[in-house]
Amino acid sequence: MIRRPITLAGLLALTLVVAACGSAAPAQNADGSTPIDVGTSSTLSNASLYYADSGGAFARHKLAAKLTVVQSGAAAIPLLLNGQLQFVAADPVSAIVAVSKNIPVTIVAAGSVTSDAAATDSSSILVRADSPIASVRDLAGRTVAVNALKSLAHITVMSSIDKSGGDSSAVKFVELPLPQMVDAVSRGQVDAAAENEPFSTQGVRNGLRKIAAPLSEAVPGSPQVIYLAEKRYAAEHQPTVRAFAEAVAEAGGYLGQHPDQVRAVGRTSTATPPDILGKIVLPVFSGDQPSRASLTGVMDLVVRYRVIPAPVDLGAMITQQGP
Repeated sequence: MIRRPITLAGLLALTLVVAACGSAAPAQNADGSTPIDVGTSSTLSNASLYYADSGGAFARHKLAAKLTVVQSGAAAIPLLLNGQLQFVAADPVSAIVAVSKNIPVTIVAAGSVTSDAAATDSSSILVRADSPIASVRDLAGRTVAVNALKSLAHITVMSSIDKSGGDSSAVKFVELPLPQMVDAVSRGQVDAAAENEPFSTQGVRNGLRKIAAPLSEAVPGSPQVIYLAEKRYAAEHQPTVRAFAEAVAEAGGYLGQHPDQVRAVGRTSTATPPDILGKIVLPVFSGDQPSRASLTGVMDLVVRYRVIPAPVDLGAMITQQGP
């Protein structure tokens, strides 16, 4: 169990400690399948991973997956580096930052992708119903909660504000866990919050008002969740990595055509109440592999908002690459 968050700043030092541990392949099962341990979170953004398991895609690709819920992608990277996990779900910004710090990870698959329309965007910026804030342009001088500073949520909210003619540099951003944000806005502890489903729908049901859908505004069509492997493991176990990527893509393609199945997956993979699960805006899935083009928008924002000083080579950080 991971008991405290591990920041990316500390991961470079950890890399030096665990890199020598190697990435030995797990022993093959008697039925010929390869066991893999995958770090994930119990959110609908990872539904294609859960469906690859429950829907049989992993079995068809001769993989026996153990899905382990971890605190965050950043916290799981040391487990990836020392071989305790073979794959882990992460925010693409975390992956880019890790690569910029020479942490040996590579992108092998994508989970959900950001919508290209506000109506189907599962992200939101919420304010109180009686707030004088009418749009993101009005957030200057206000306090906005995000789940992590220098994260995908943080930089897309900043982009949304600046695109509207506002000034993101005049906004105070604070970190709060997603489940606590609705209450913090309702109580006036923060002026606004960058939420995602199911908390967006829960917030509106509790009297909050949605003023923007930042992901579709800032990075439409970009991976919202990606899956990482340790670089040496990926190089030494190419058939396993390819099988993992193909199974997740197969599941994502199916969920993209059968959105009701996403809700079915959510009933067992998340703690979302059934009445909320039936009303939320679902994440978007496709059968596409991650590509340089799909991550370019994220990279532009990461550099623009000084999360990293200069771009990294997106092509070099993707092992299983789409067009």
